[in-house]
Amino acid sequence: MLLSKNTLWPWLVCLILFAGFLTNSISSYMAARSNMRRNITESTLPLTSDNVYSEIQRDLLSPIFISSLMANDTFLRDWALNGEHDTSLITKFLHEIKVQYSTVSSFFVSEQSRNYYHAHGLLKEVKEDEPRDAWYFNARDLDAPYEINVDLDMANQDQMTIFINYRVFDYNDEFIGITGVGLTVNNVNHLISRYEAKYDRQIYFLNADGEIVLRPSNSPLLKYQSLQAIPGLETTATELLEQKSTAATYKRDGSTYMLNCRFIPELEWFLIVEQSEQKMLAPIKEQLWFNILLSLLVTTIVALICGSVIKRTQVRIEKRNLELTQINHQNEIQKAELSLAAEQRSSANQKLSELNKEKDDFISIIAHDLRNPLNGILGLCQLAEYDDDTLEFDRAAFVTDVQDCGERMLALTQSLLDVSRIEAFHGKIELEAVDCNDIIHKIAAEFRSAAQTKKITIDFDLTSNDEGPVYSKPDWLSVCINNVTSNAIKYTPIGGKVVISSRHKQDRFEIQIQDNGPGISEDDQARLFTKFARLSAKPTANETSTGLGLYLVKKMCERLGVEIQVQSELGKGATFILSCPTCQHPHRA
Repeated sequence: MLLSKNTLWPWLVCLILFAGFLTNSISSYMAARSNMRRNITESTLPLTSDNVYSEIQRDLLSPIFISSLMANDTFLRDWALNGEHDTSLITKFLHEIKVQYSTVSSFFVSEQSRNYYHAHGLLKEVKEDEPRDAWYFNARDLDAPYEINVDLDMANQDQMTIFINYRVFDYNDEFIGITGVGLTVNNVNHLISRYEAKYDRQIYFLNADGEIVLRPSNSPLLKYQSLQAIPGLETTATELLEQKSTAATYKRDGSTYMLNCRFIPELEWFLIVEQSEQKMLAPIKEQLWFNILLSLLVTTIVALICGSVIKRTQVRIEKRNLELTQINHQNEIQKAELSLAAEQRSSANQKLSELNKEKDDFISIIAHDLRNPLNGILGLCQLAEYDDDTLEFDRAAFVTDVQDCGERMLALTQSLLDVSRIEAFHGKIELEAVDCNDIIHKIAAEFRSAAQTKKITIDFDLTSNDEGPVYSKPDWLSVCINNVTSNAIKYTPIGGKVVISSRHKQDRFEIQIQDNGPGISEDDQARLFTKFARLSAKPTANETSTGLGLYLVKKMCERLGVEIQVQSELGKGATFILSCPTCQHPHRA
């Protein structure tokens, strides 16, 4: 066993060290890769895009500026406005433009004569019914000052040419024709190939619909006609085209690519600069493998050293560890005993404190609630001692007052007895089928006088018991409904309304007692069913309250398997819901 432990510890140390080295190497690789990606997306690609854009302005956008100069040249406009008499003048002008700016084509089409002039003379007359002349009439109806059009150049052996068609206006802003220059697509593709070779990136152009309009002849994307057709960009293509400048990362053919998309307003095209991640990651991966091999070597050396040290000290450590384990075990036992004793004392102190507070509340309630009726009885008795000849004495009112005081004392005594009985009762409760609606009507009849005194209307919305009887203890259920109804009448303002309703809900029978009193706050709801609870809301006609009614209801409901809940907001009344079981063996708390 000892030999096994001596052998295990060095390898465990070796494993921990190697895991640390490996984690550090991988985290360094991940950080380097993250920094590389961030550098490419945030710096390298945008910088390349800016450089390409600058060169485009120099190599590709200059024809737009040339066309703008031609469209605003006074000679061109004056010659057209004066009737186009000397064709050699416009030919010379266009030839000078072509030679001076090294374009492959320069032209002017007059709106008045529909003649197409180029650097070598009059080429043709454009016609609306000629398909190859449709470009002129489309450009004529543009709202923009110019357009970029890719078409065949009849003046240059039908080579595919990029034309800049610039609209020409006279001095009164009247349209008089279209002028411009052209570059062959091959020349532009050579420019893009030069950019790719220079920056070691893939570069191509898109129109507003995502179609690839320009790319080198050796581009790996030749088989794709649009951005949406490139694998990995199907879902993000629309988002890229909606933004004027953004970056994205996607996978194509098992490789990860990062691209930068930039909108070129002069061309109304998007410039895409793309970089493969694999080529950039190669040096970092080599460094990762080197670090892993180095960590293996270092870990093995450290493990051998640790093994030799551990082998000599293992016996001594195990012996000392056994002694400490025994001491610690004894300490834990003593600690557990002390903790248990402390918990028992704390629990006993808490229970005594609760009982003491309950005793104080009980004495306070009894002293307060019995004092008033006793004072009333004593006062009435003193009044009865006077001679009938010297003081008018209403015996009926006297008896009524004494009876009211006695009833208040009896109600308090009854509440105390009910609470004592329910708390002391631990026997089995035999449930029987009861008619809840009948109990509700009887209890409502008992409160009819009190309700009429406060001009309170009691409405009923009761459902028949046909779907199944309610199983409960009739006298206890009556006490619950009675106390909740009593509270509803106490807290309903004069002229208010109490609604008692019932309904079947799944396997339960719900009784709802709703008032339109002041409502119950969230703080009061938290202690609503506690013993001797005193709420912030007061009865609307100064009725007395012992603070035991709802506590008694809660205890009885728990024994009967009845679920009680309250729904209330301040100023919107309260609704008490008694959900009674419709089976003989409900779950009881």
